[in-house]
Amino acid sequence: MTSSKPKHTKRRVYTSAFILCLIALYVALCLLLPIKSLRALANTSALKINTPVGNLPWPNYGESAVGIVGEGVIQSHGSQTPKPTASVAKLVTALSVLKKYPLSLGEQGPMITITQTDYNYYVNYVAEQGSVVPVYQGEQLSEYQMLEAMLIPSGNNIADALASWAYGSLSSYDSFANNYVKQLGLDSTTIGGDASGFLPSTTSTADDMIKLGSLAMENTVIAHIVAKKTVVVPNVGVMDNYDNILGQNAIIGIKTGNSNQAGGVFLGAAIATVGSQKVTVLTAIMGAPHLSDALKDTVPLVISLENDFNQTILVSKGEVLGEFKEPWGGVVQIGASKNLVEYLLQGQQVKANLGINHLHIPSTAGTYIGTITAHQSQLDKSISVPVVTLDSTSSPTWYWRILHPWQII
Repeated sequence: MTSSKPKHTKRRVYTSAFILCLIALYVALCLLLPIKSLRALANTSALKINTPVGNLPWPNYGESAVGIVGEGVIQSHGSQTPKPTASVAKLVTALSVLKKYPLSLGEQGPMITITQTDYNYYVNYVAEQGSVVPVYQGEQLSEYQMLEAMLIPSGNNIADALASWAYGSLSSYDSFANNYVKQLGLDSTTIGGDASGFLPSTTSTADDMIKLGSLAMENTVIAHIVAKKTVVVPNVGVMDNYDNILGQNAIIGIKTGNSNQAGGVFLGAAIATVGSQKVTVLTAIMGAPHLSDALKDTVPLVISLENDFNQTILVSKGEVLGEFKEPWGGVVQIGASKNLVEYLLQGQQVKANLGINHLHIPSTAGTYIGTITAHQSQLDKSISVPVVTLDSTSSPTWYWRILHPWQII
């Protein structure tokens, strides 16, 4: 009589065989299945790239700054502590009035009747030897004519009258304007008790003036007015612009200022040729001995700024921009596939966006992984170059695969 193995023994054999099959399947899967792609720590990131600072002919007094419309301050010189602005404050008045009563180029806007209070502004400024535009009670000027009379012959009385008309009173205007300049990012600017800048309590810095100049030149109505050498004021006649360098070296504005407390102040704008395109550069000079000094010293700054635009390599071919960390200990660096080149003003900071995709395993060096893009807002263009892997991915060991199934299965 033959004996048979106990049933529990057979069960043990089958169970062992099943477990061995599962182990073999697990090992096979770990060794043969592709590894999940590696993710960048962030799909996009912003890089700040600084160009070498240029050597500009700064005035040896006060404080100064230069910039580009749409880009802001590029370089500054001096303490950048708030100083009286004199009539440059009228740009804040113009922006404030146009915010409440906007005009399109070619529009005159509502007619404004000169009141007794407005006439008193004129009389008071004449007594204080401030710059004025003659007016009489009951006279009517359009909003656009008032803006011209305020910005070109720099009528202090016109600034106060225009602000009072728009905001009800000078005190209401001052309250609005002090909040408004902070909203505009002019954190070092304070509007005093008038709209003209005649009082020394209206203060700013050269850096803030560059920001103000950018805002003014982005307003088509203001930019159109400040480019005029003369204006015709009703009942007065032709009045000249105090900006006597207007038109020289492609200078297109913006605003002069002059007072005993402020000295000479000039916020300028000029067209610079960059490659085949045009860029509006800005200069700000505060605390000059006289207005003539501020105007005279603006010219070499403008000339130097145009010469300081150069093709700049923002990112070099092969420059490391980031890396992928392989879970088994390897590192795959990524970089630009070629030079990222742009026309820039020396000292300018450029923001570049880095967009990176997932990295598949395996990948060889030179695999496309994303792009890096820099934007030059003043030239209204973006430039991009591909980003590639600078290294090939490595292979994990067999035992790493077996011990890290969650990275695979």
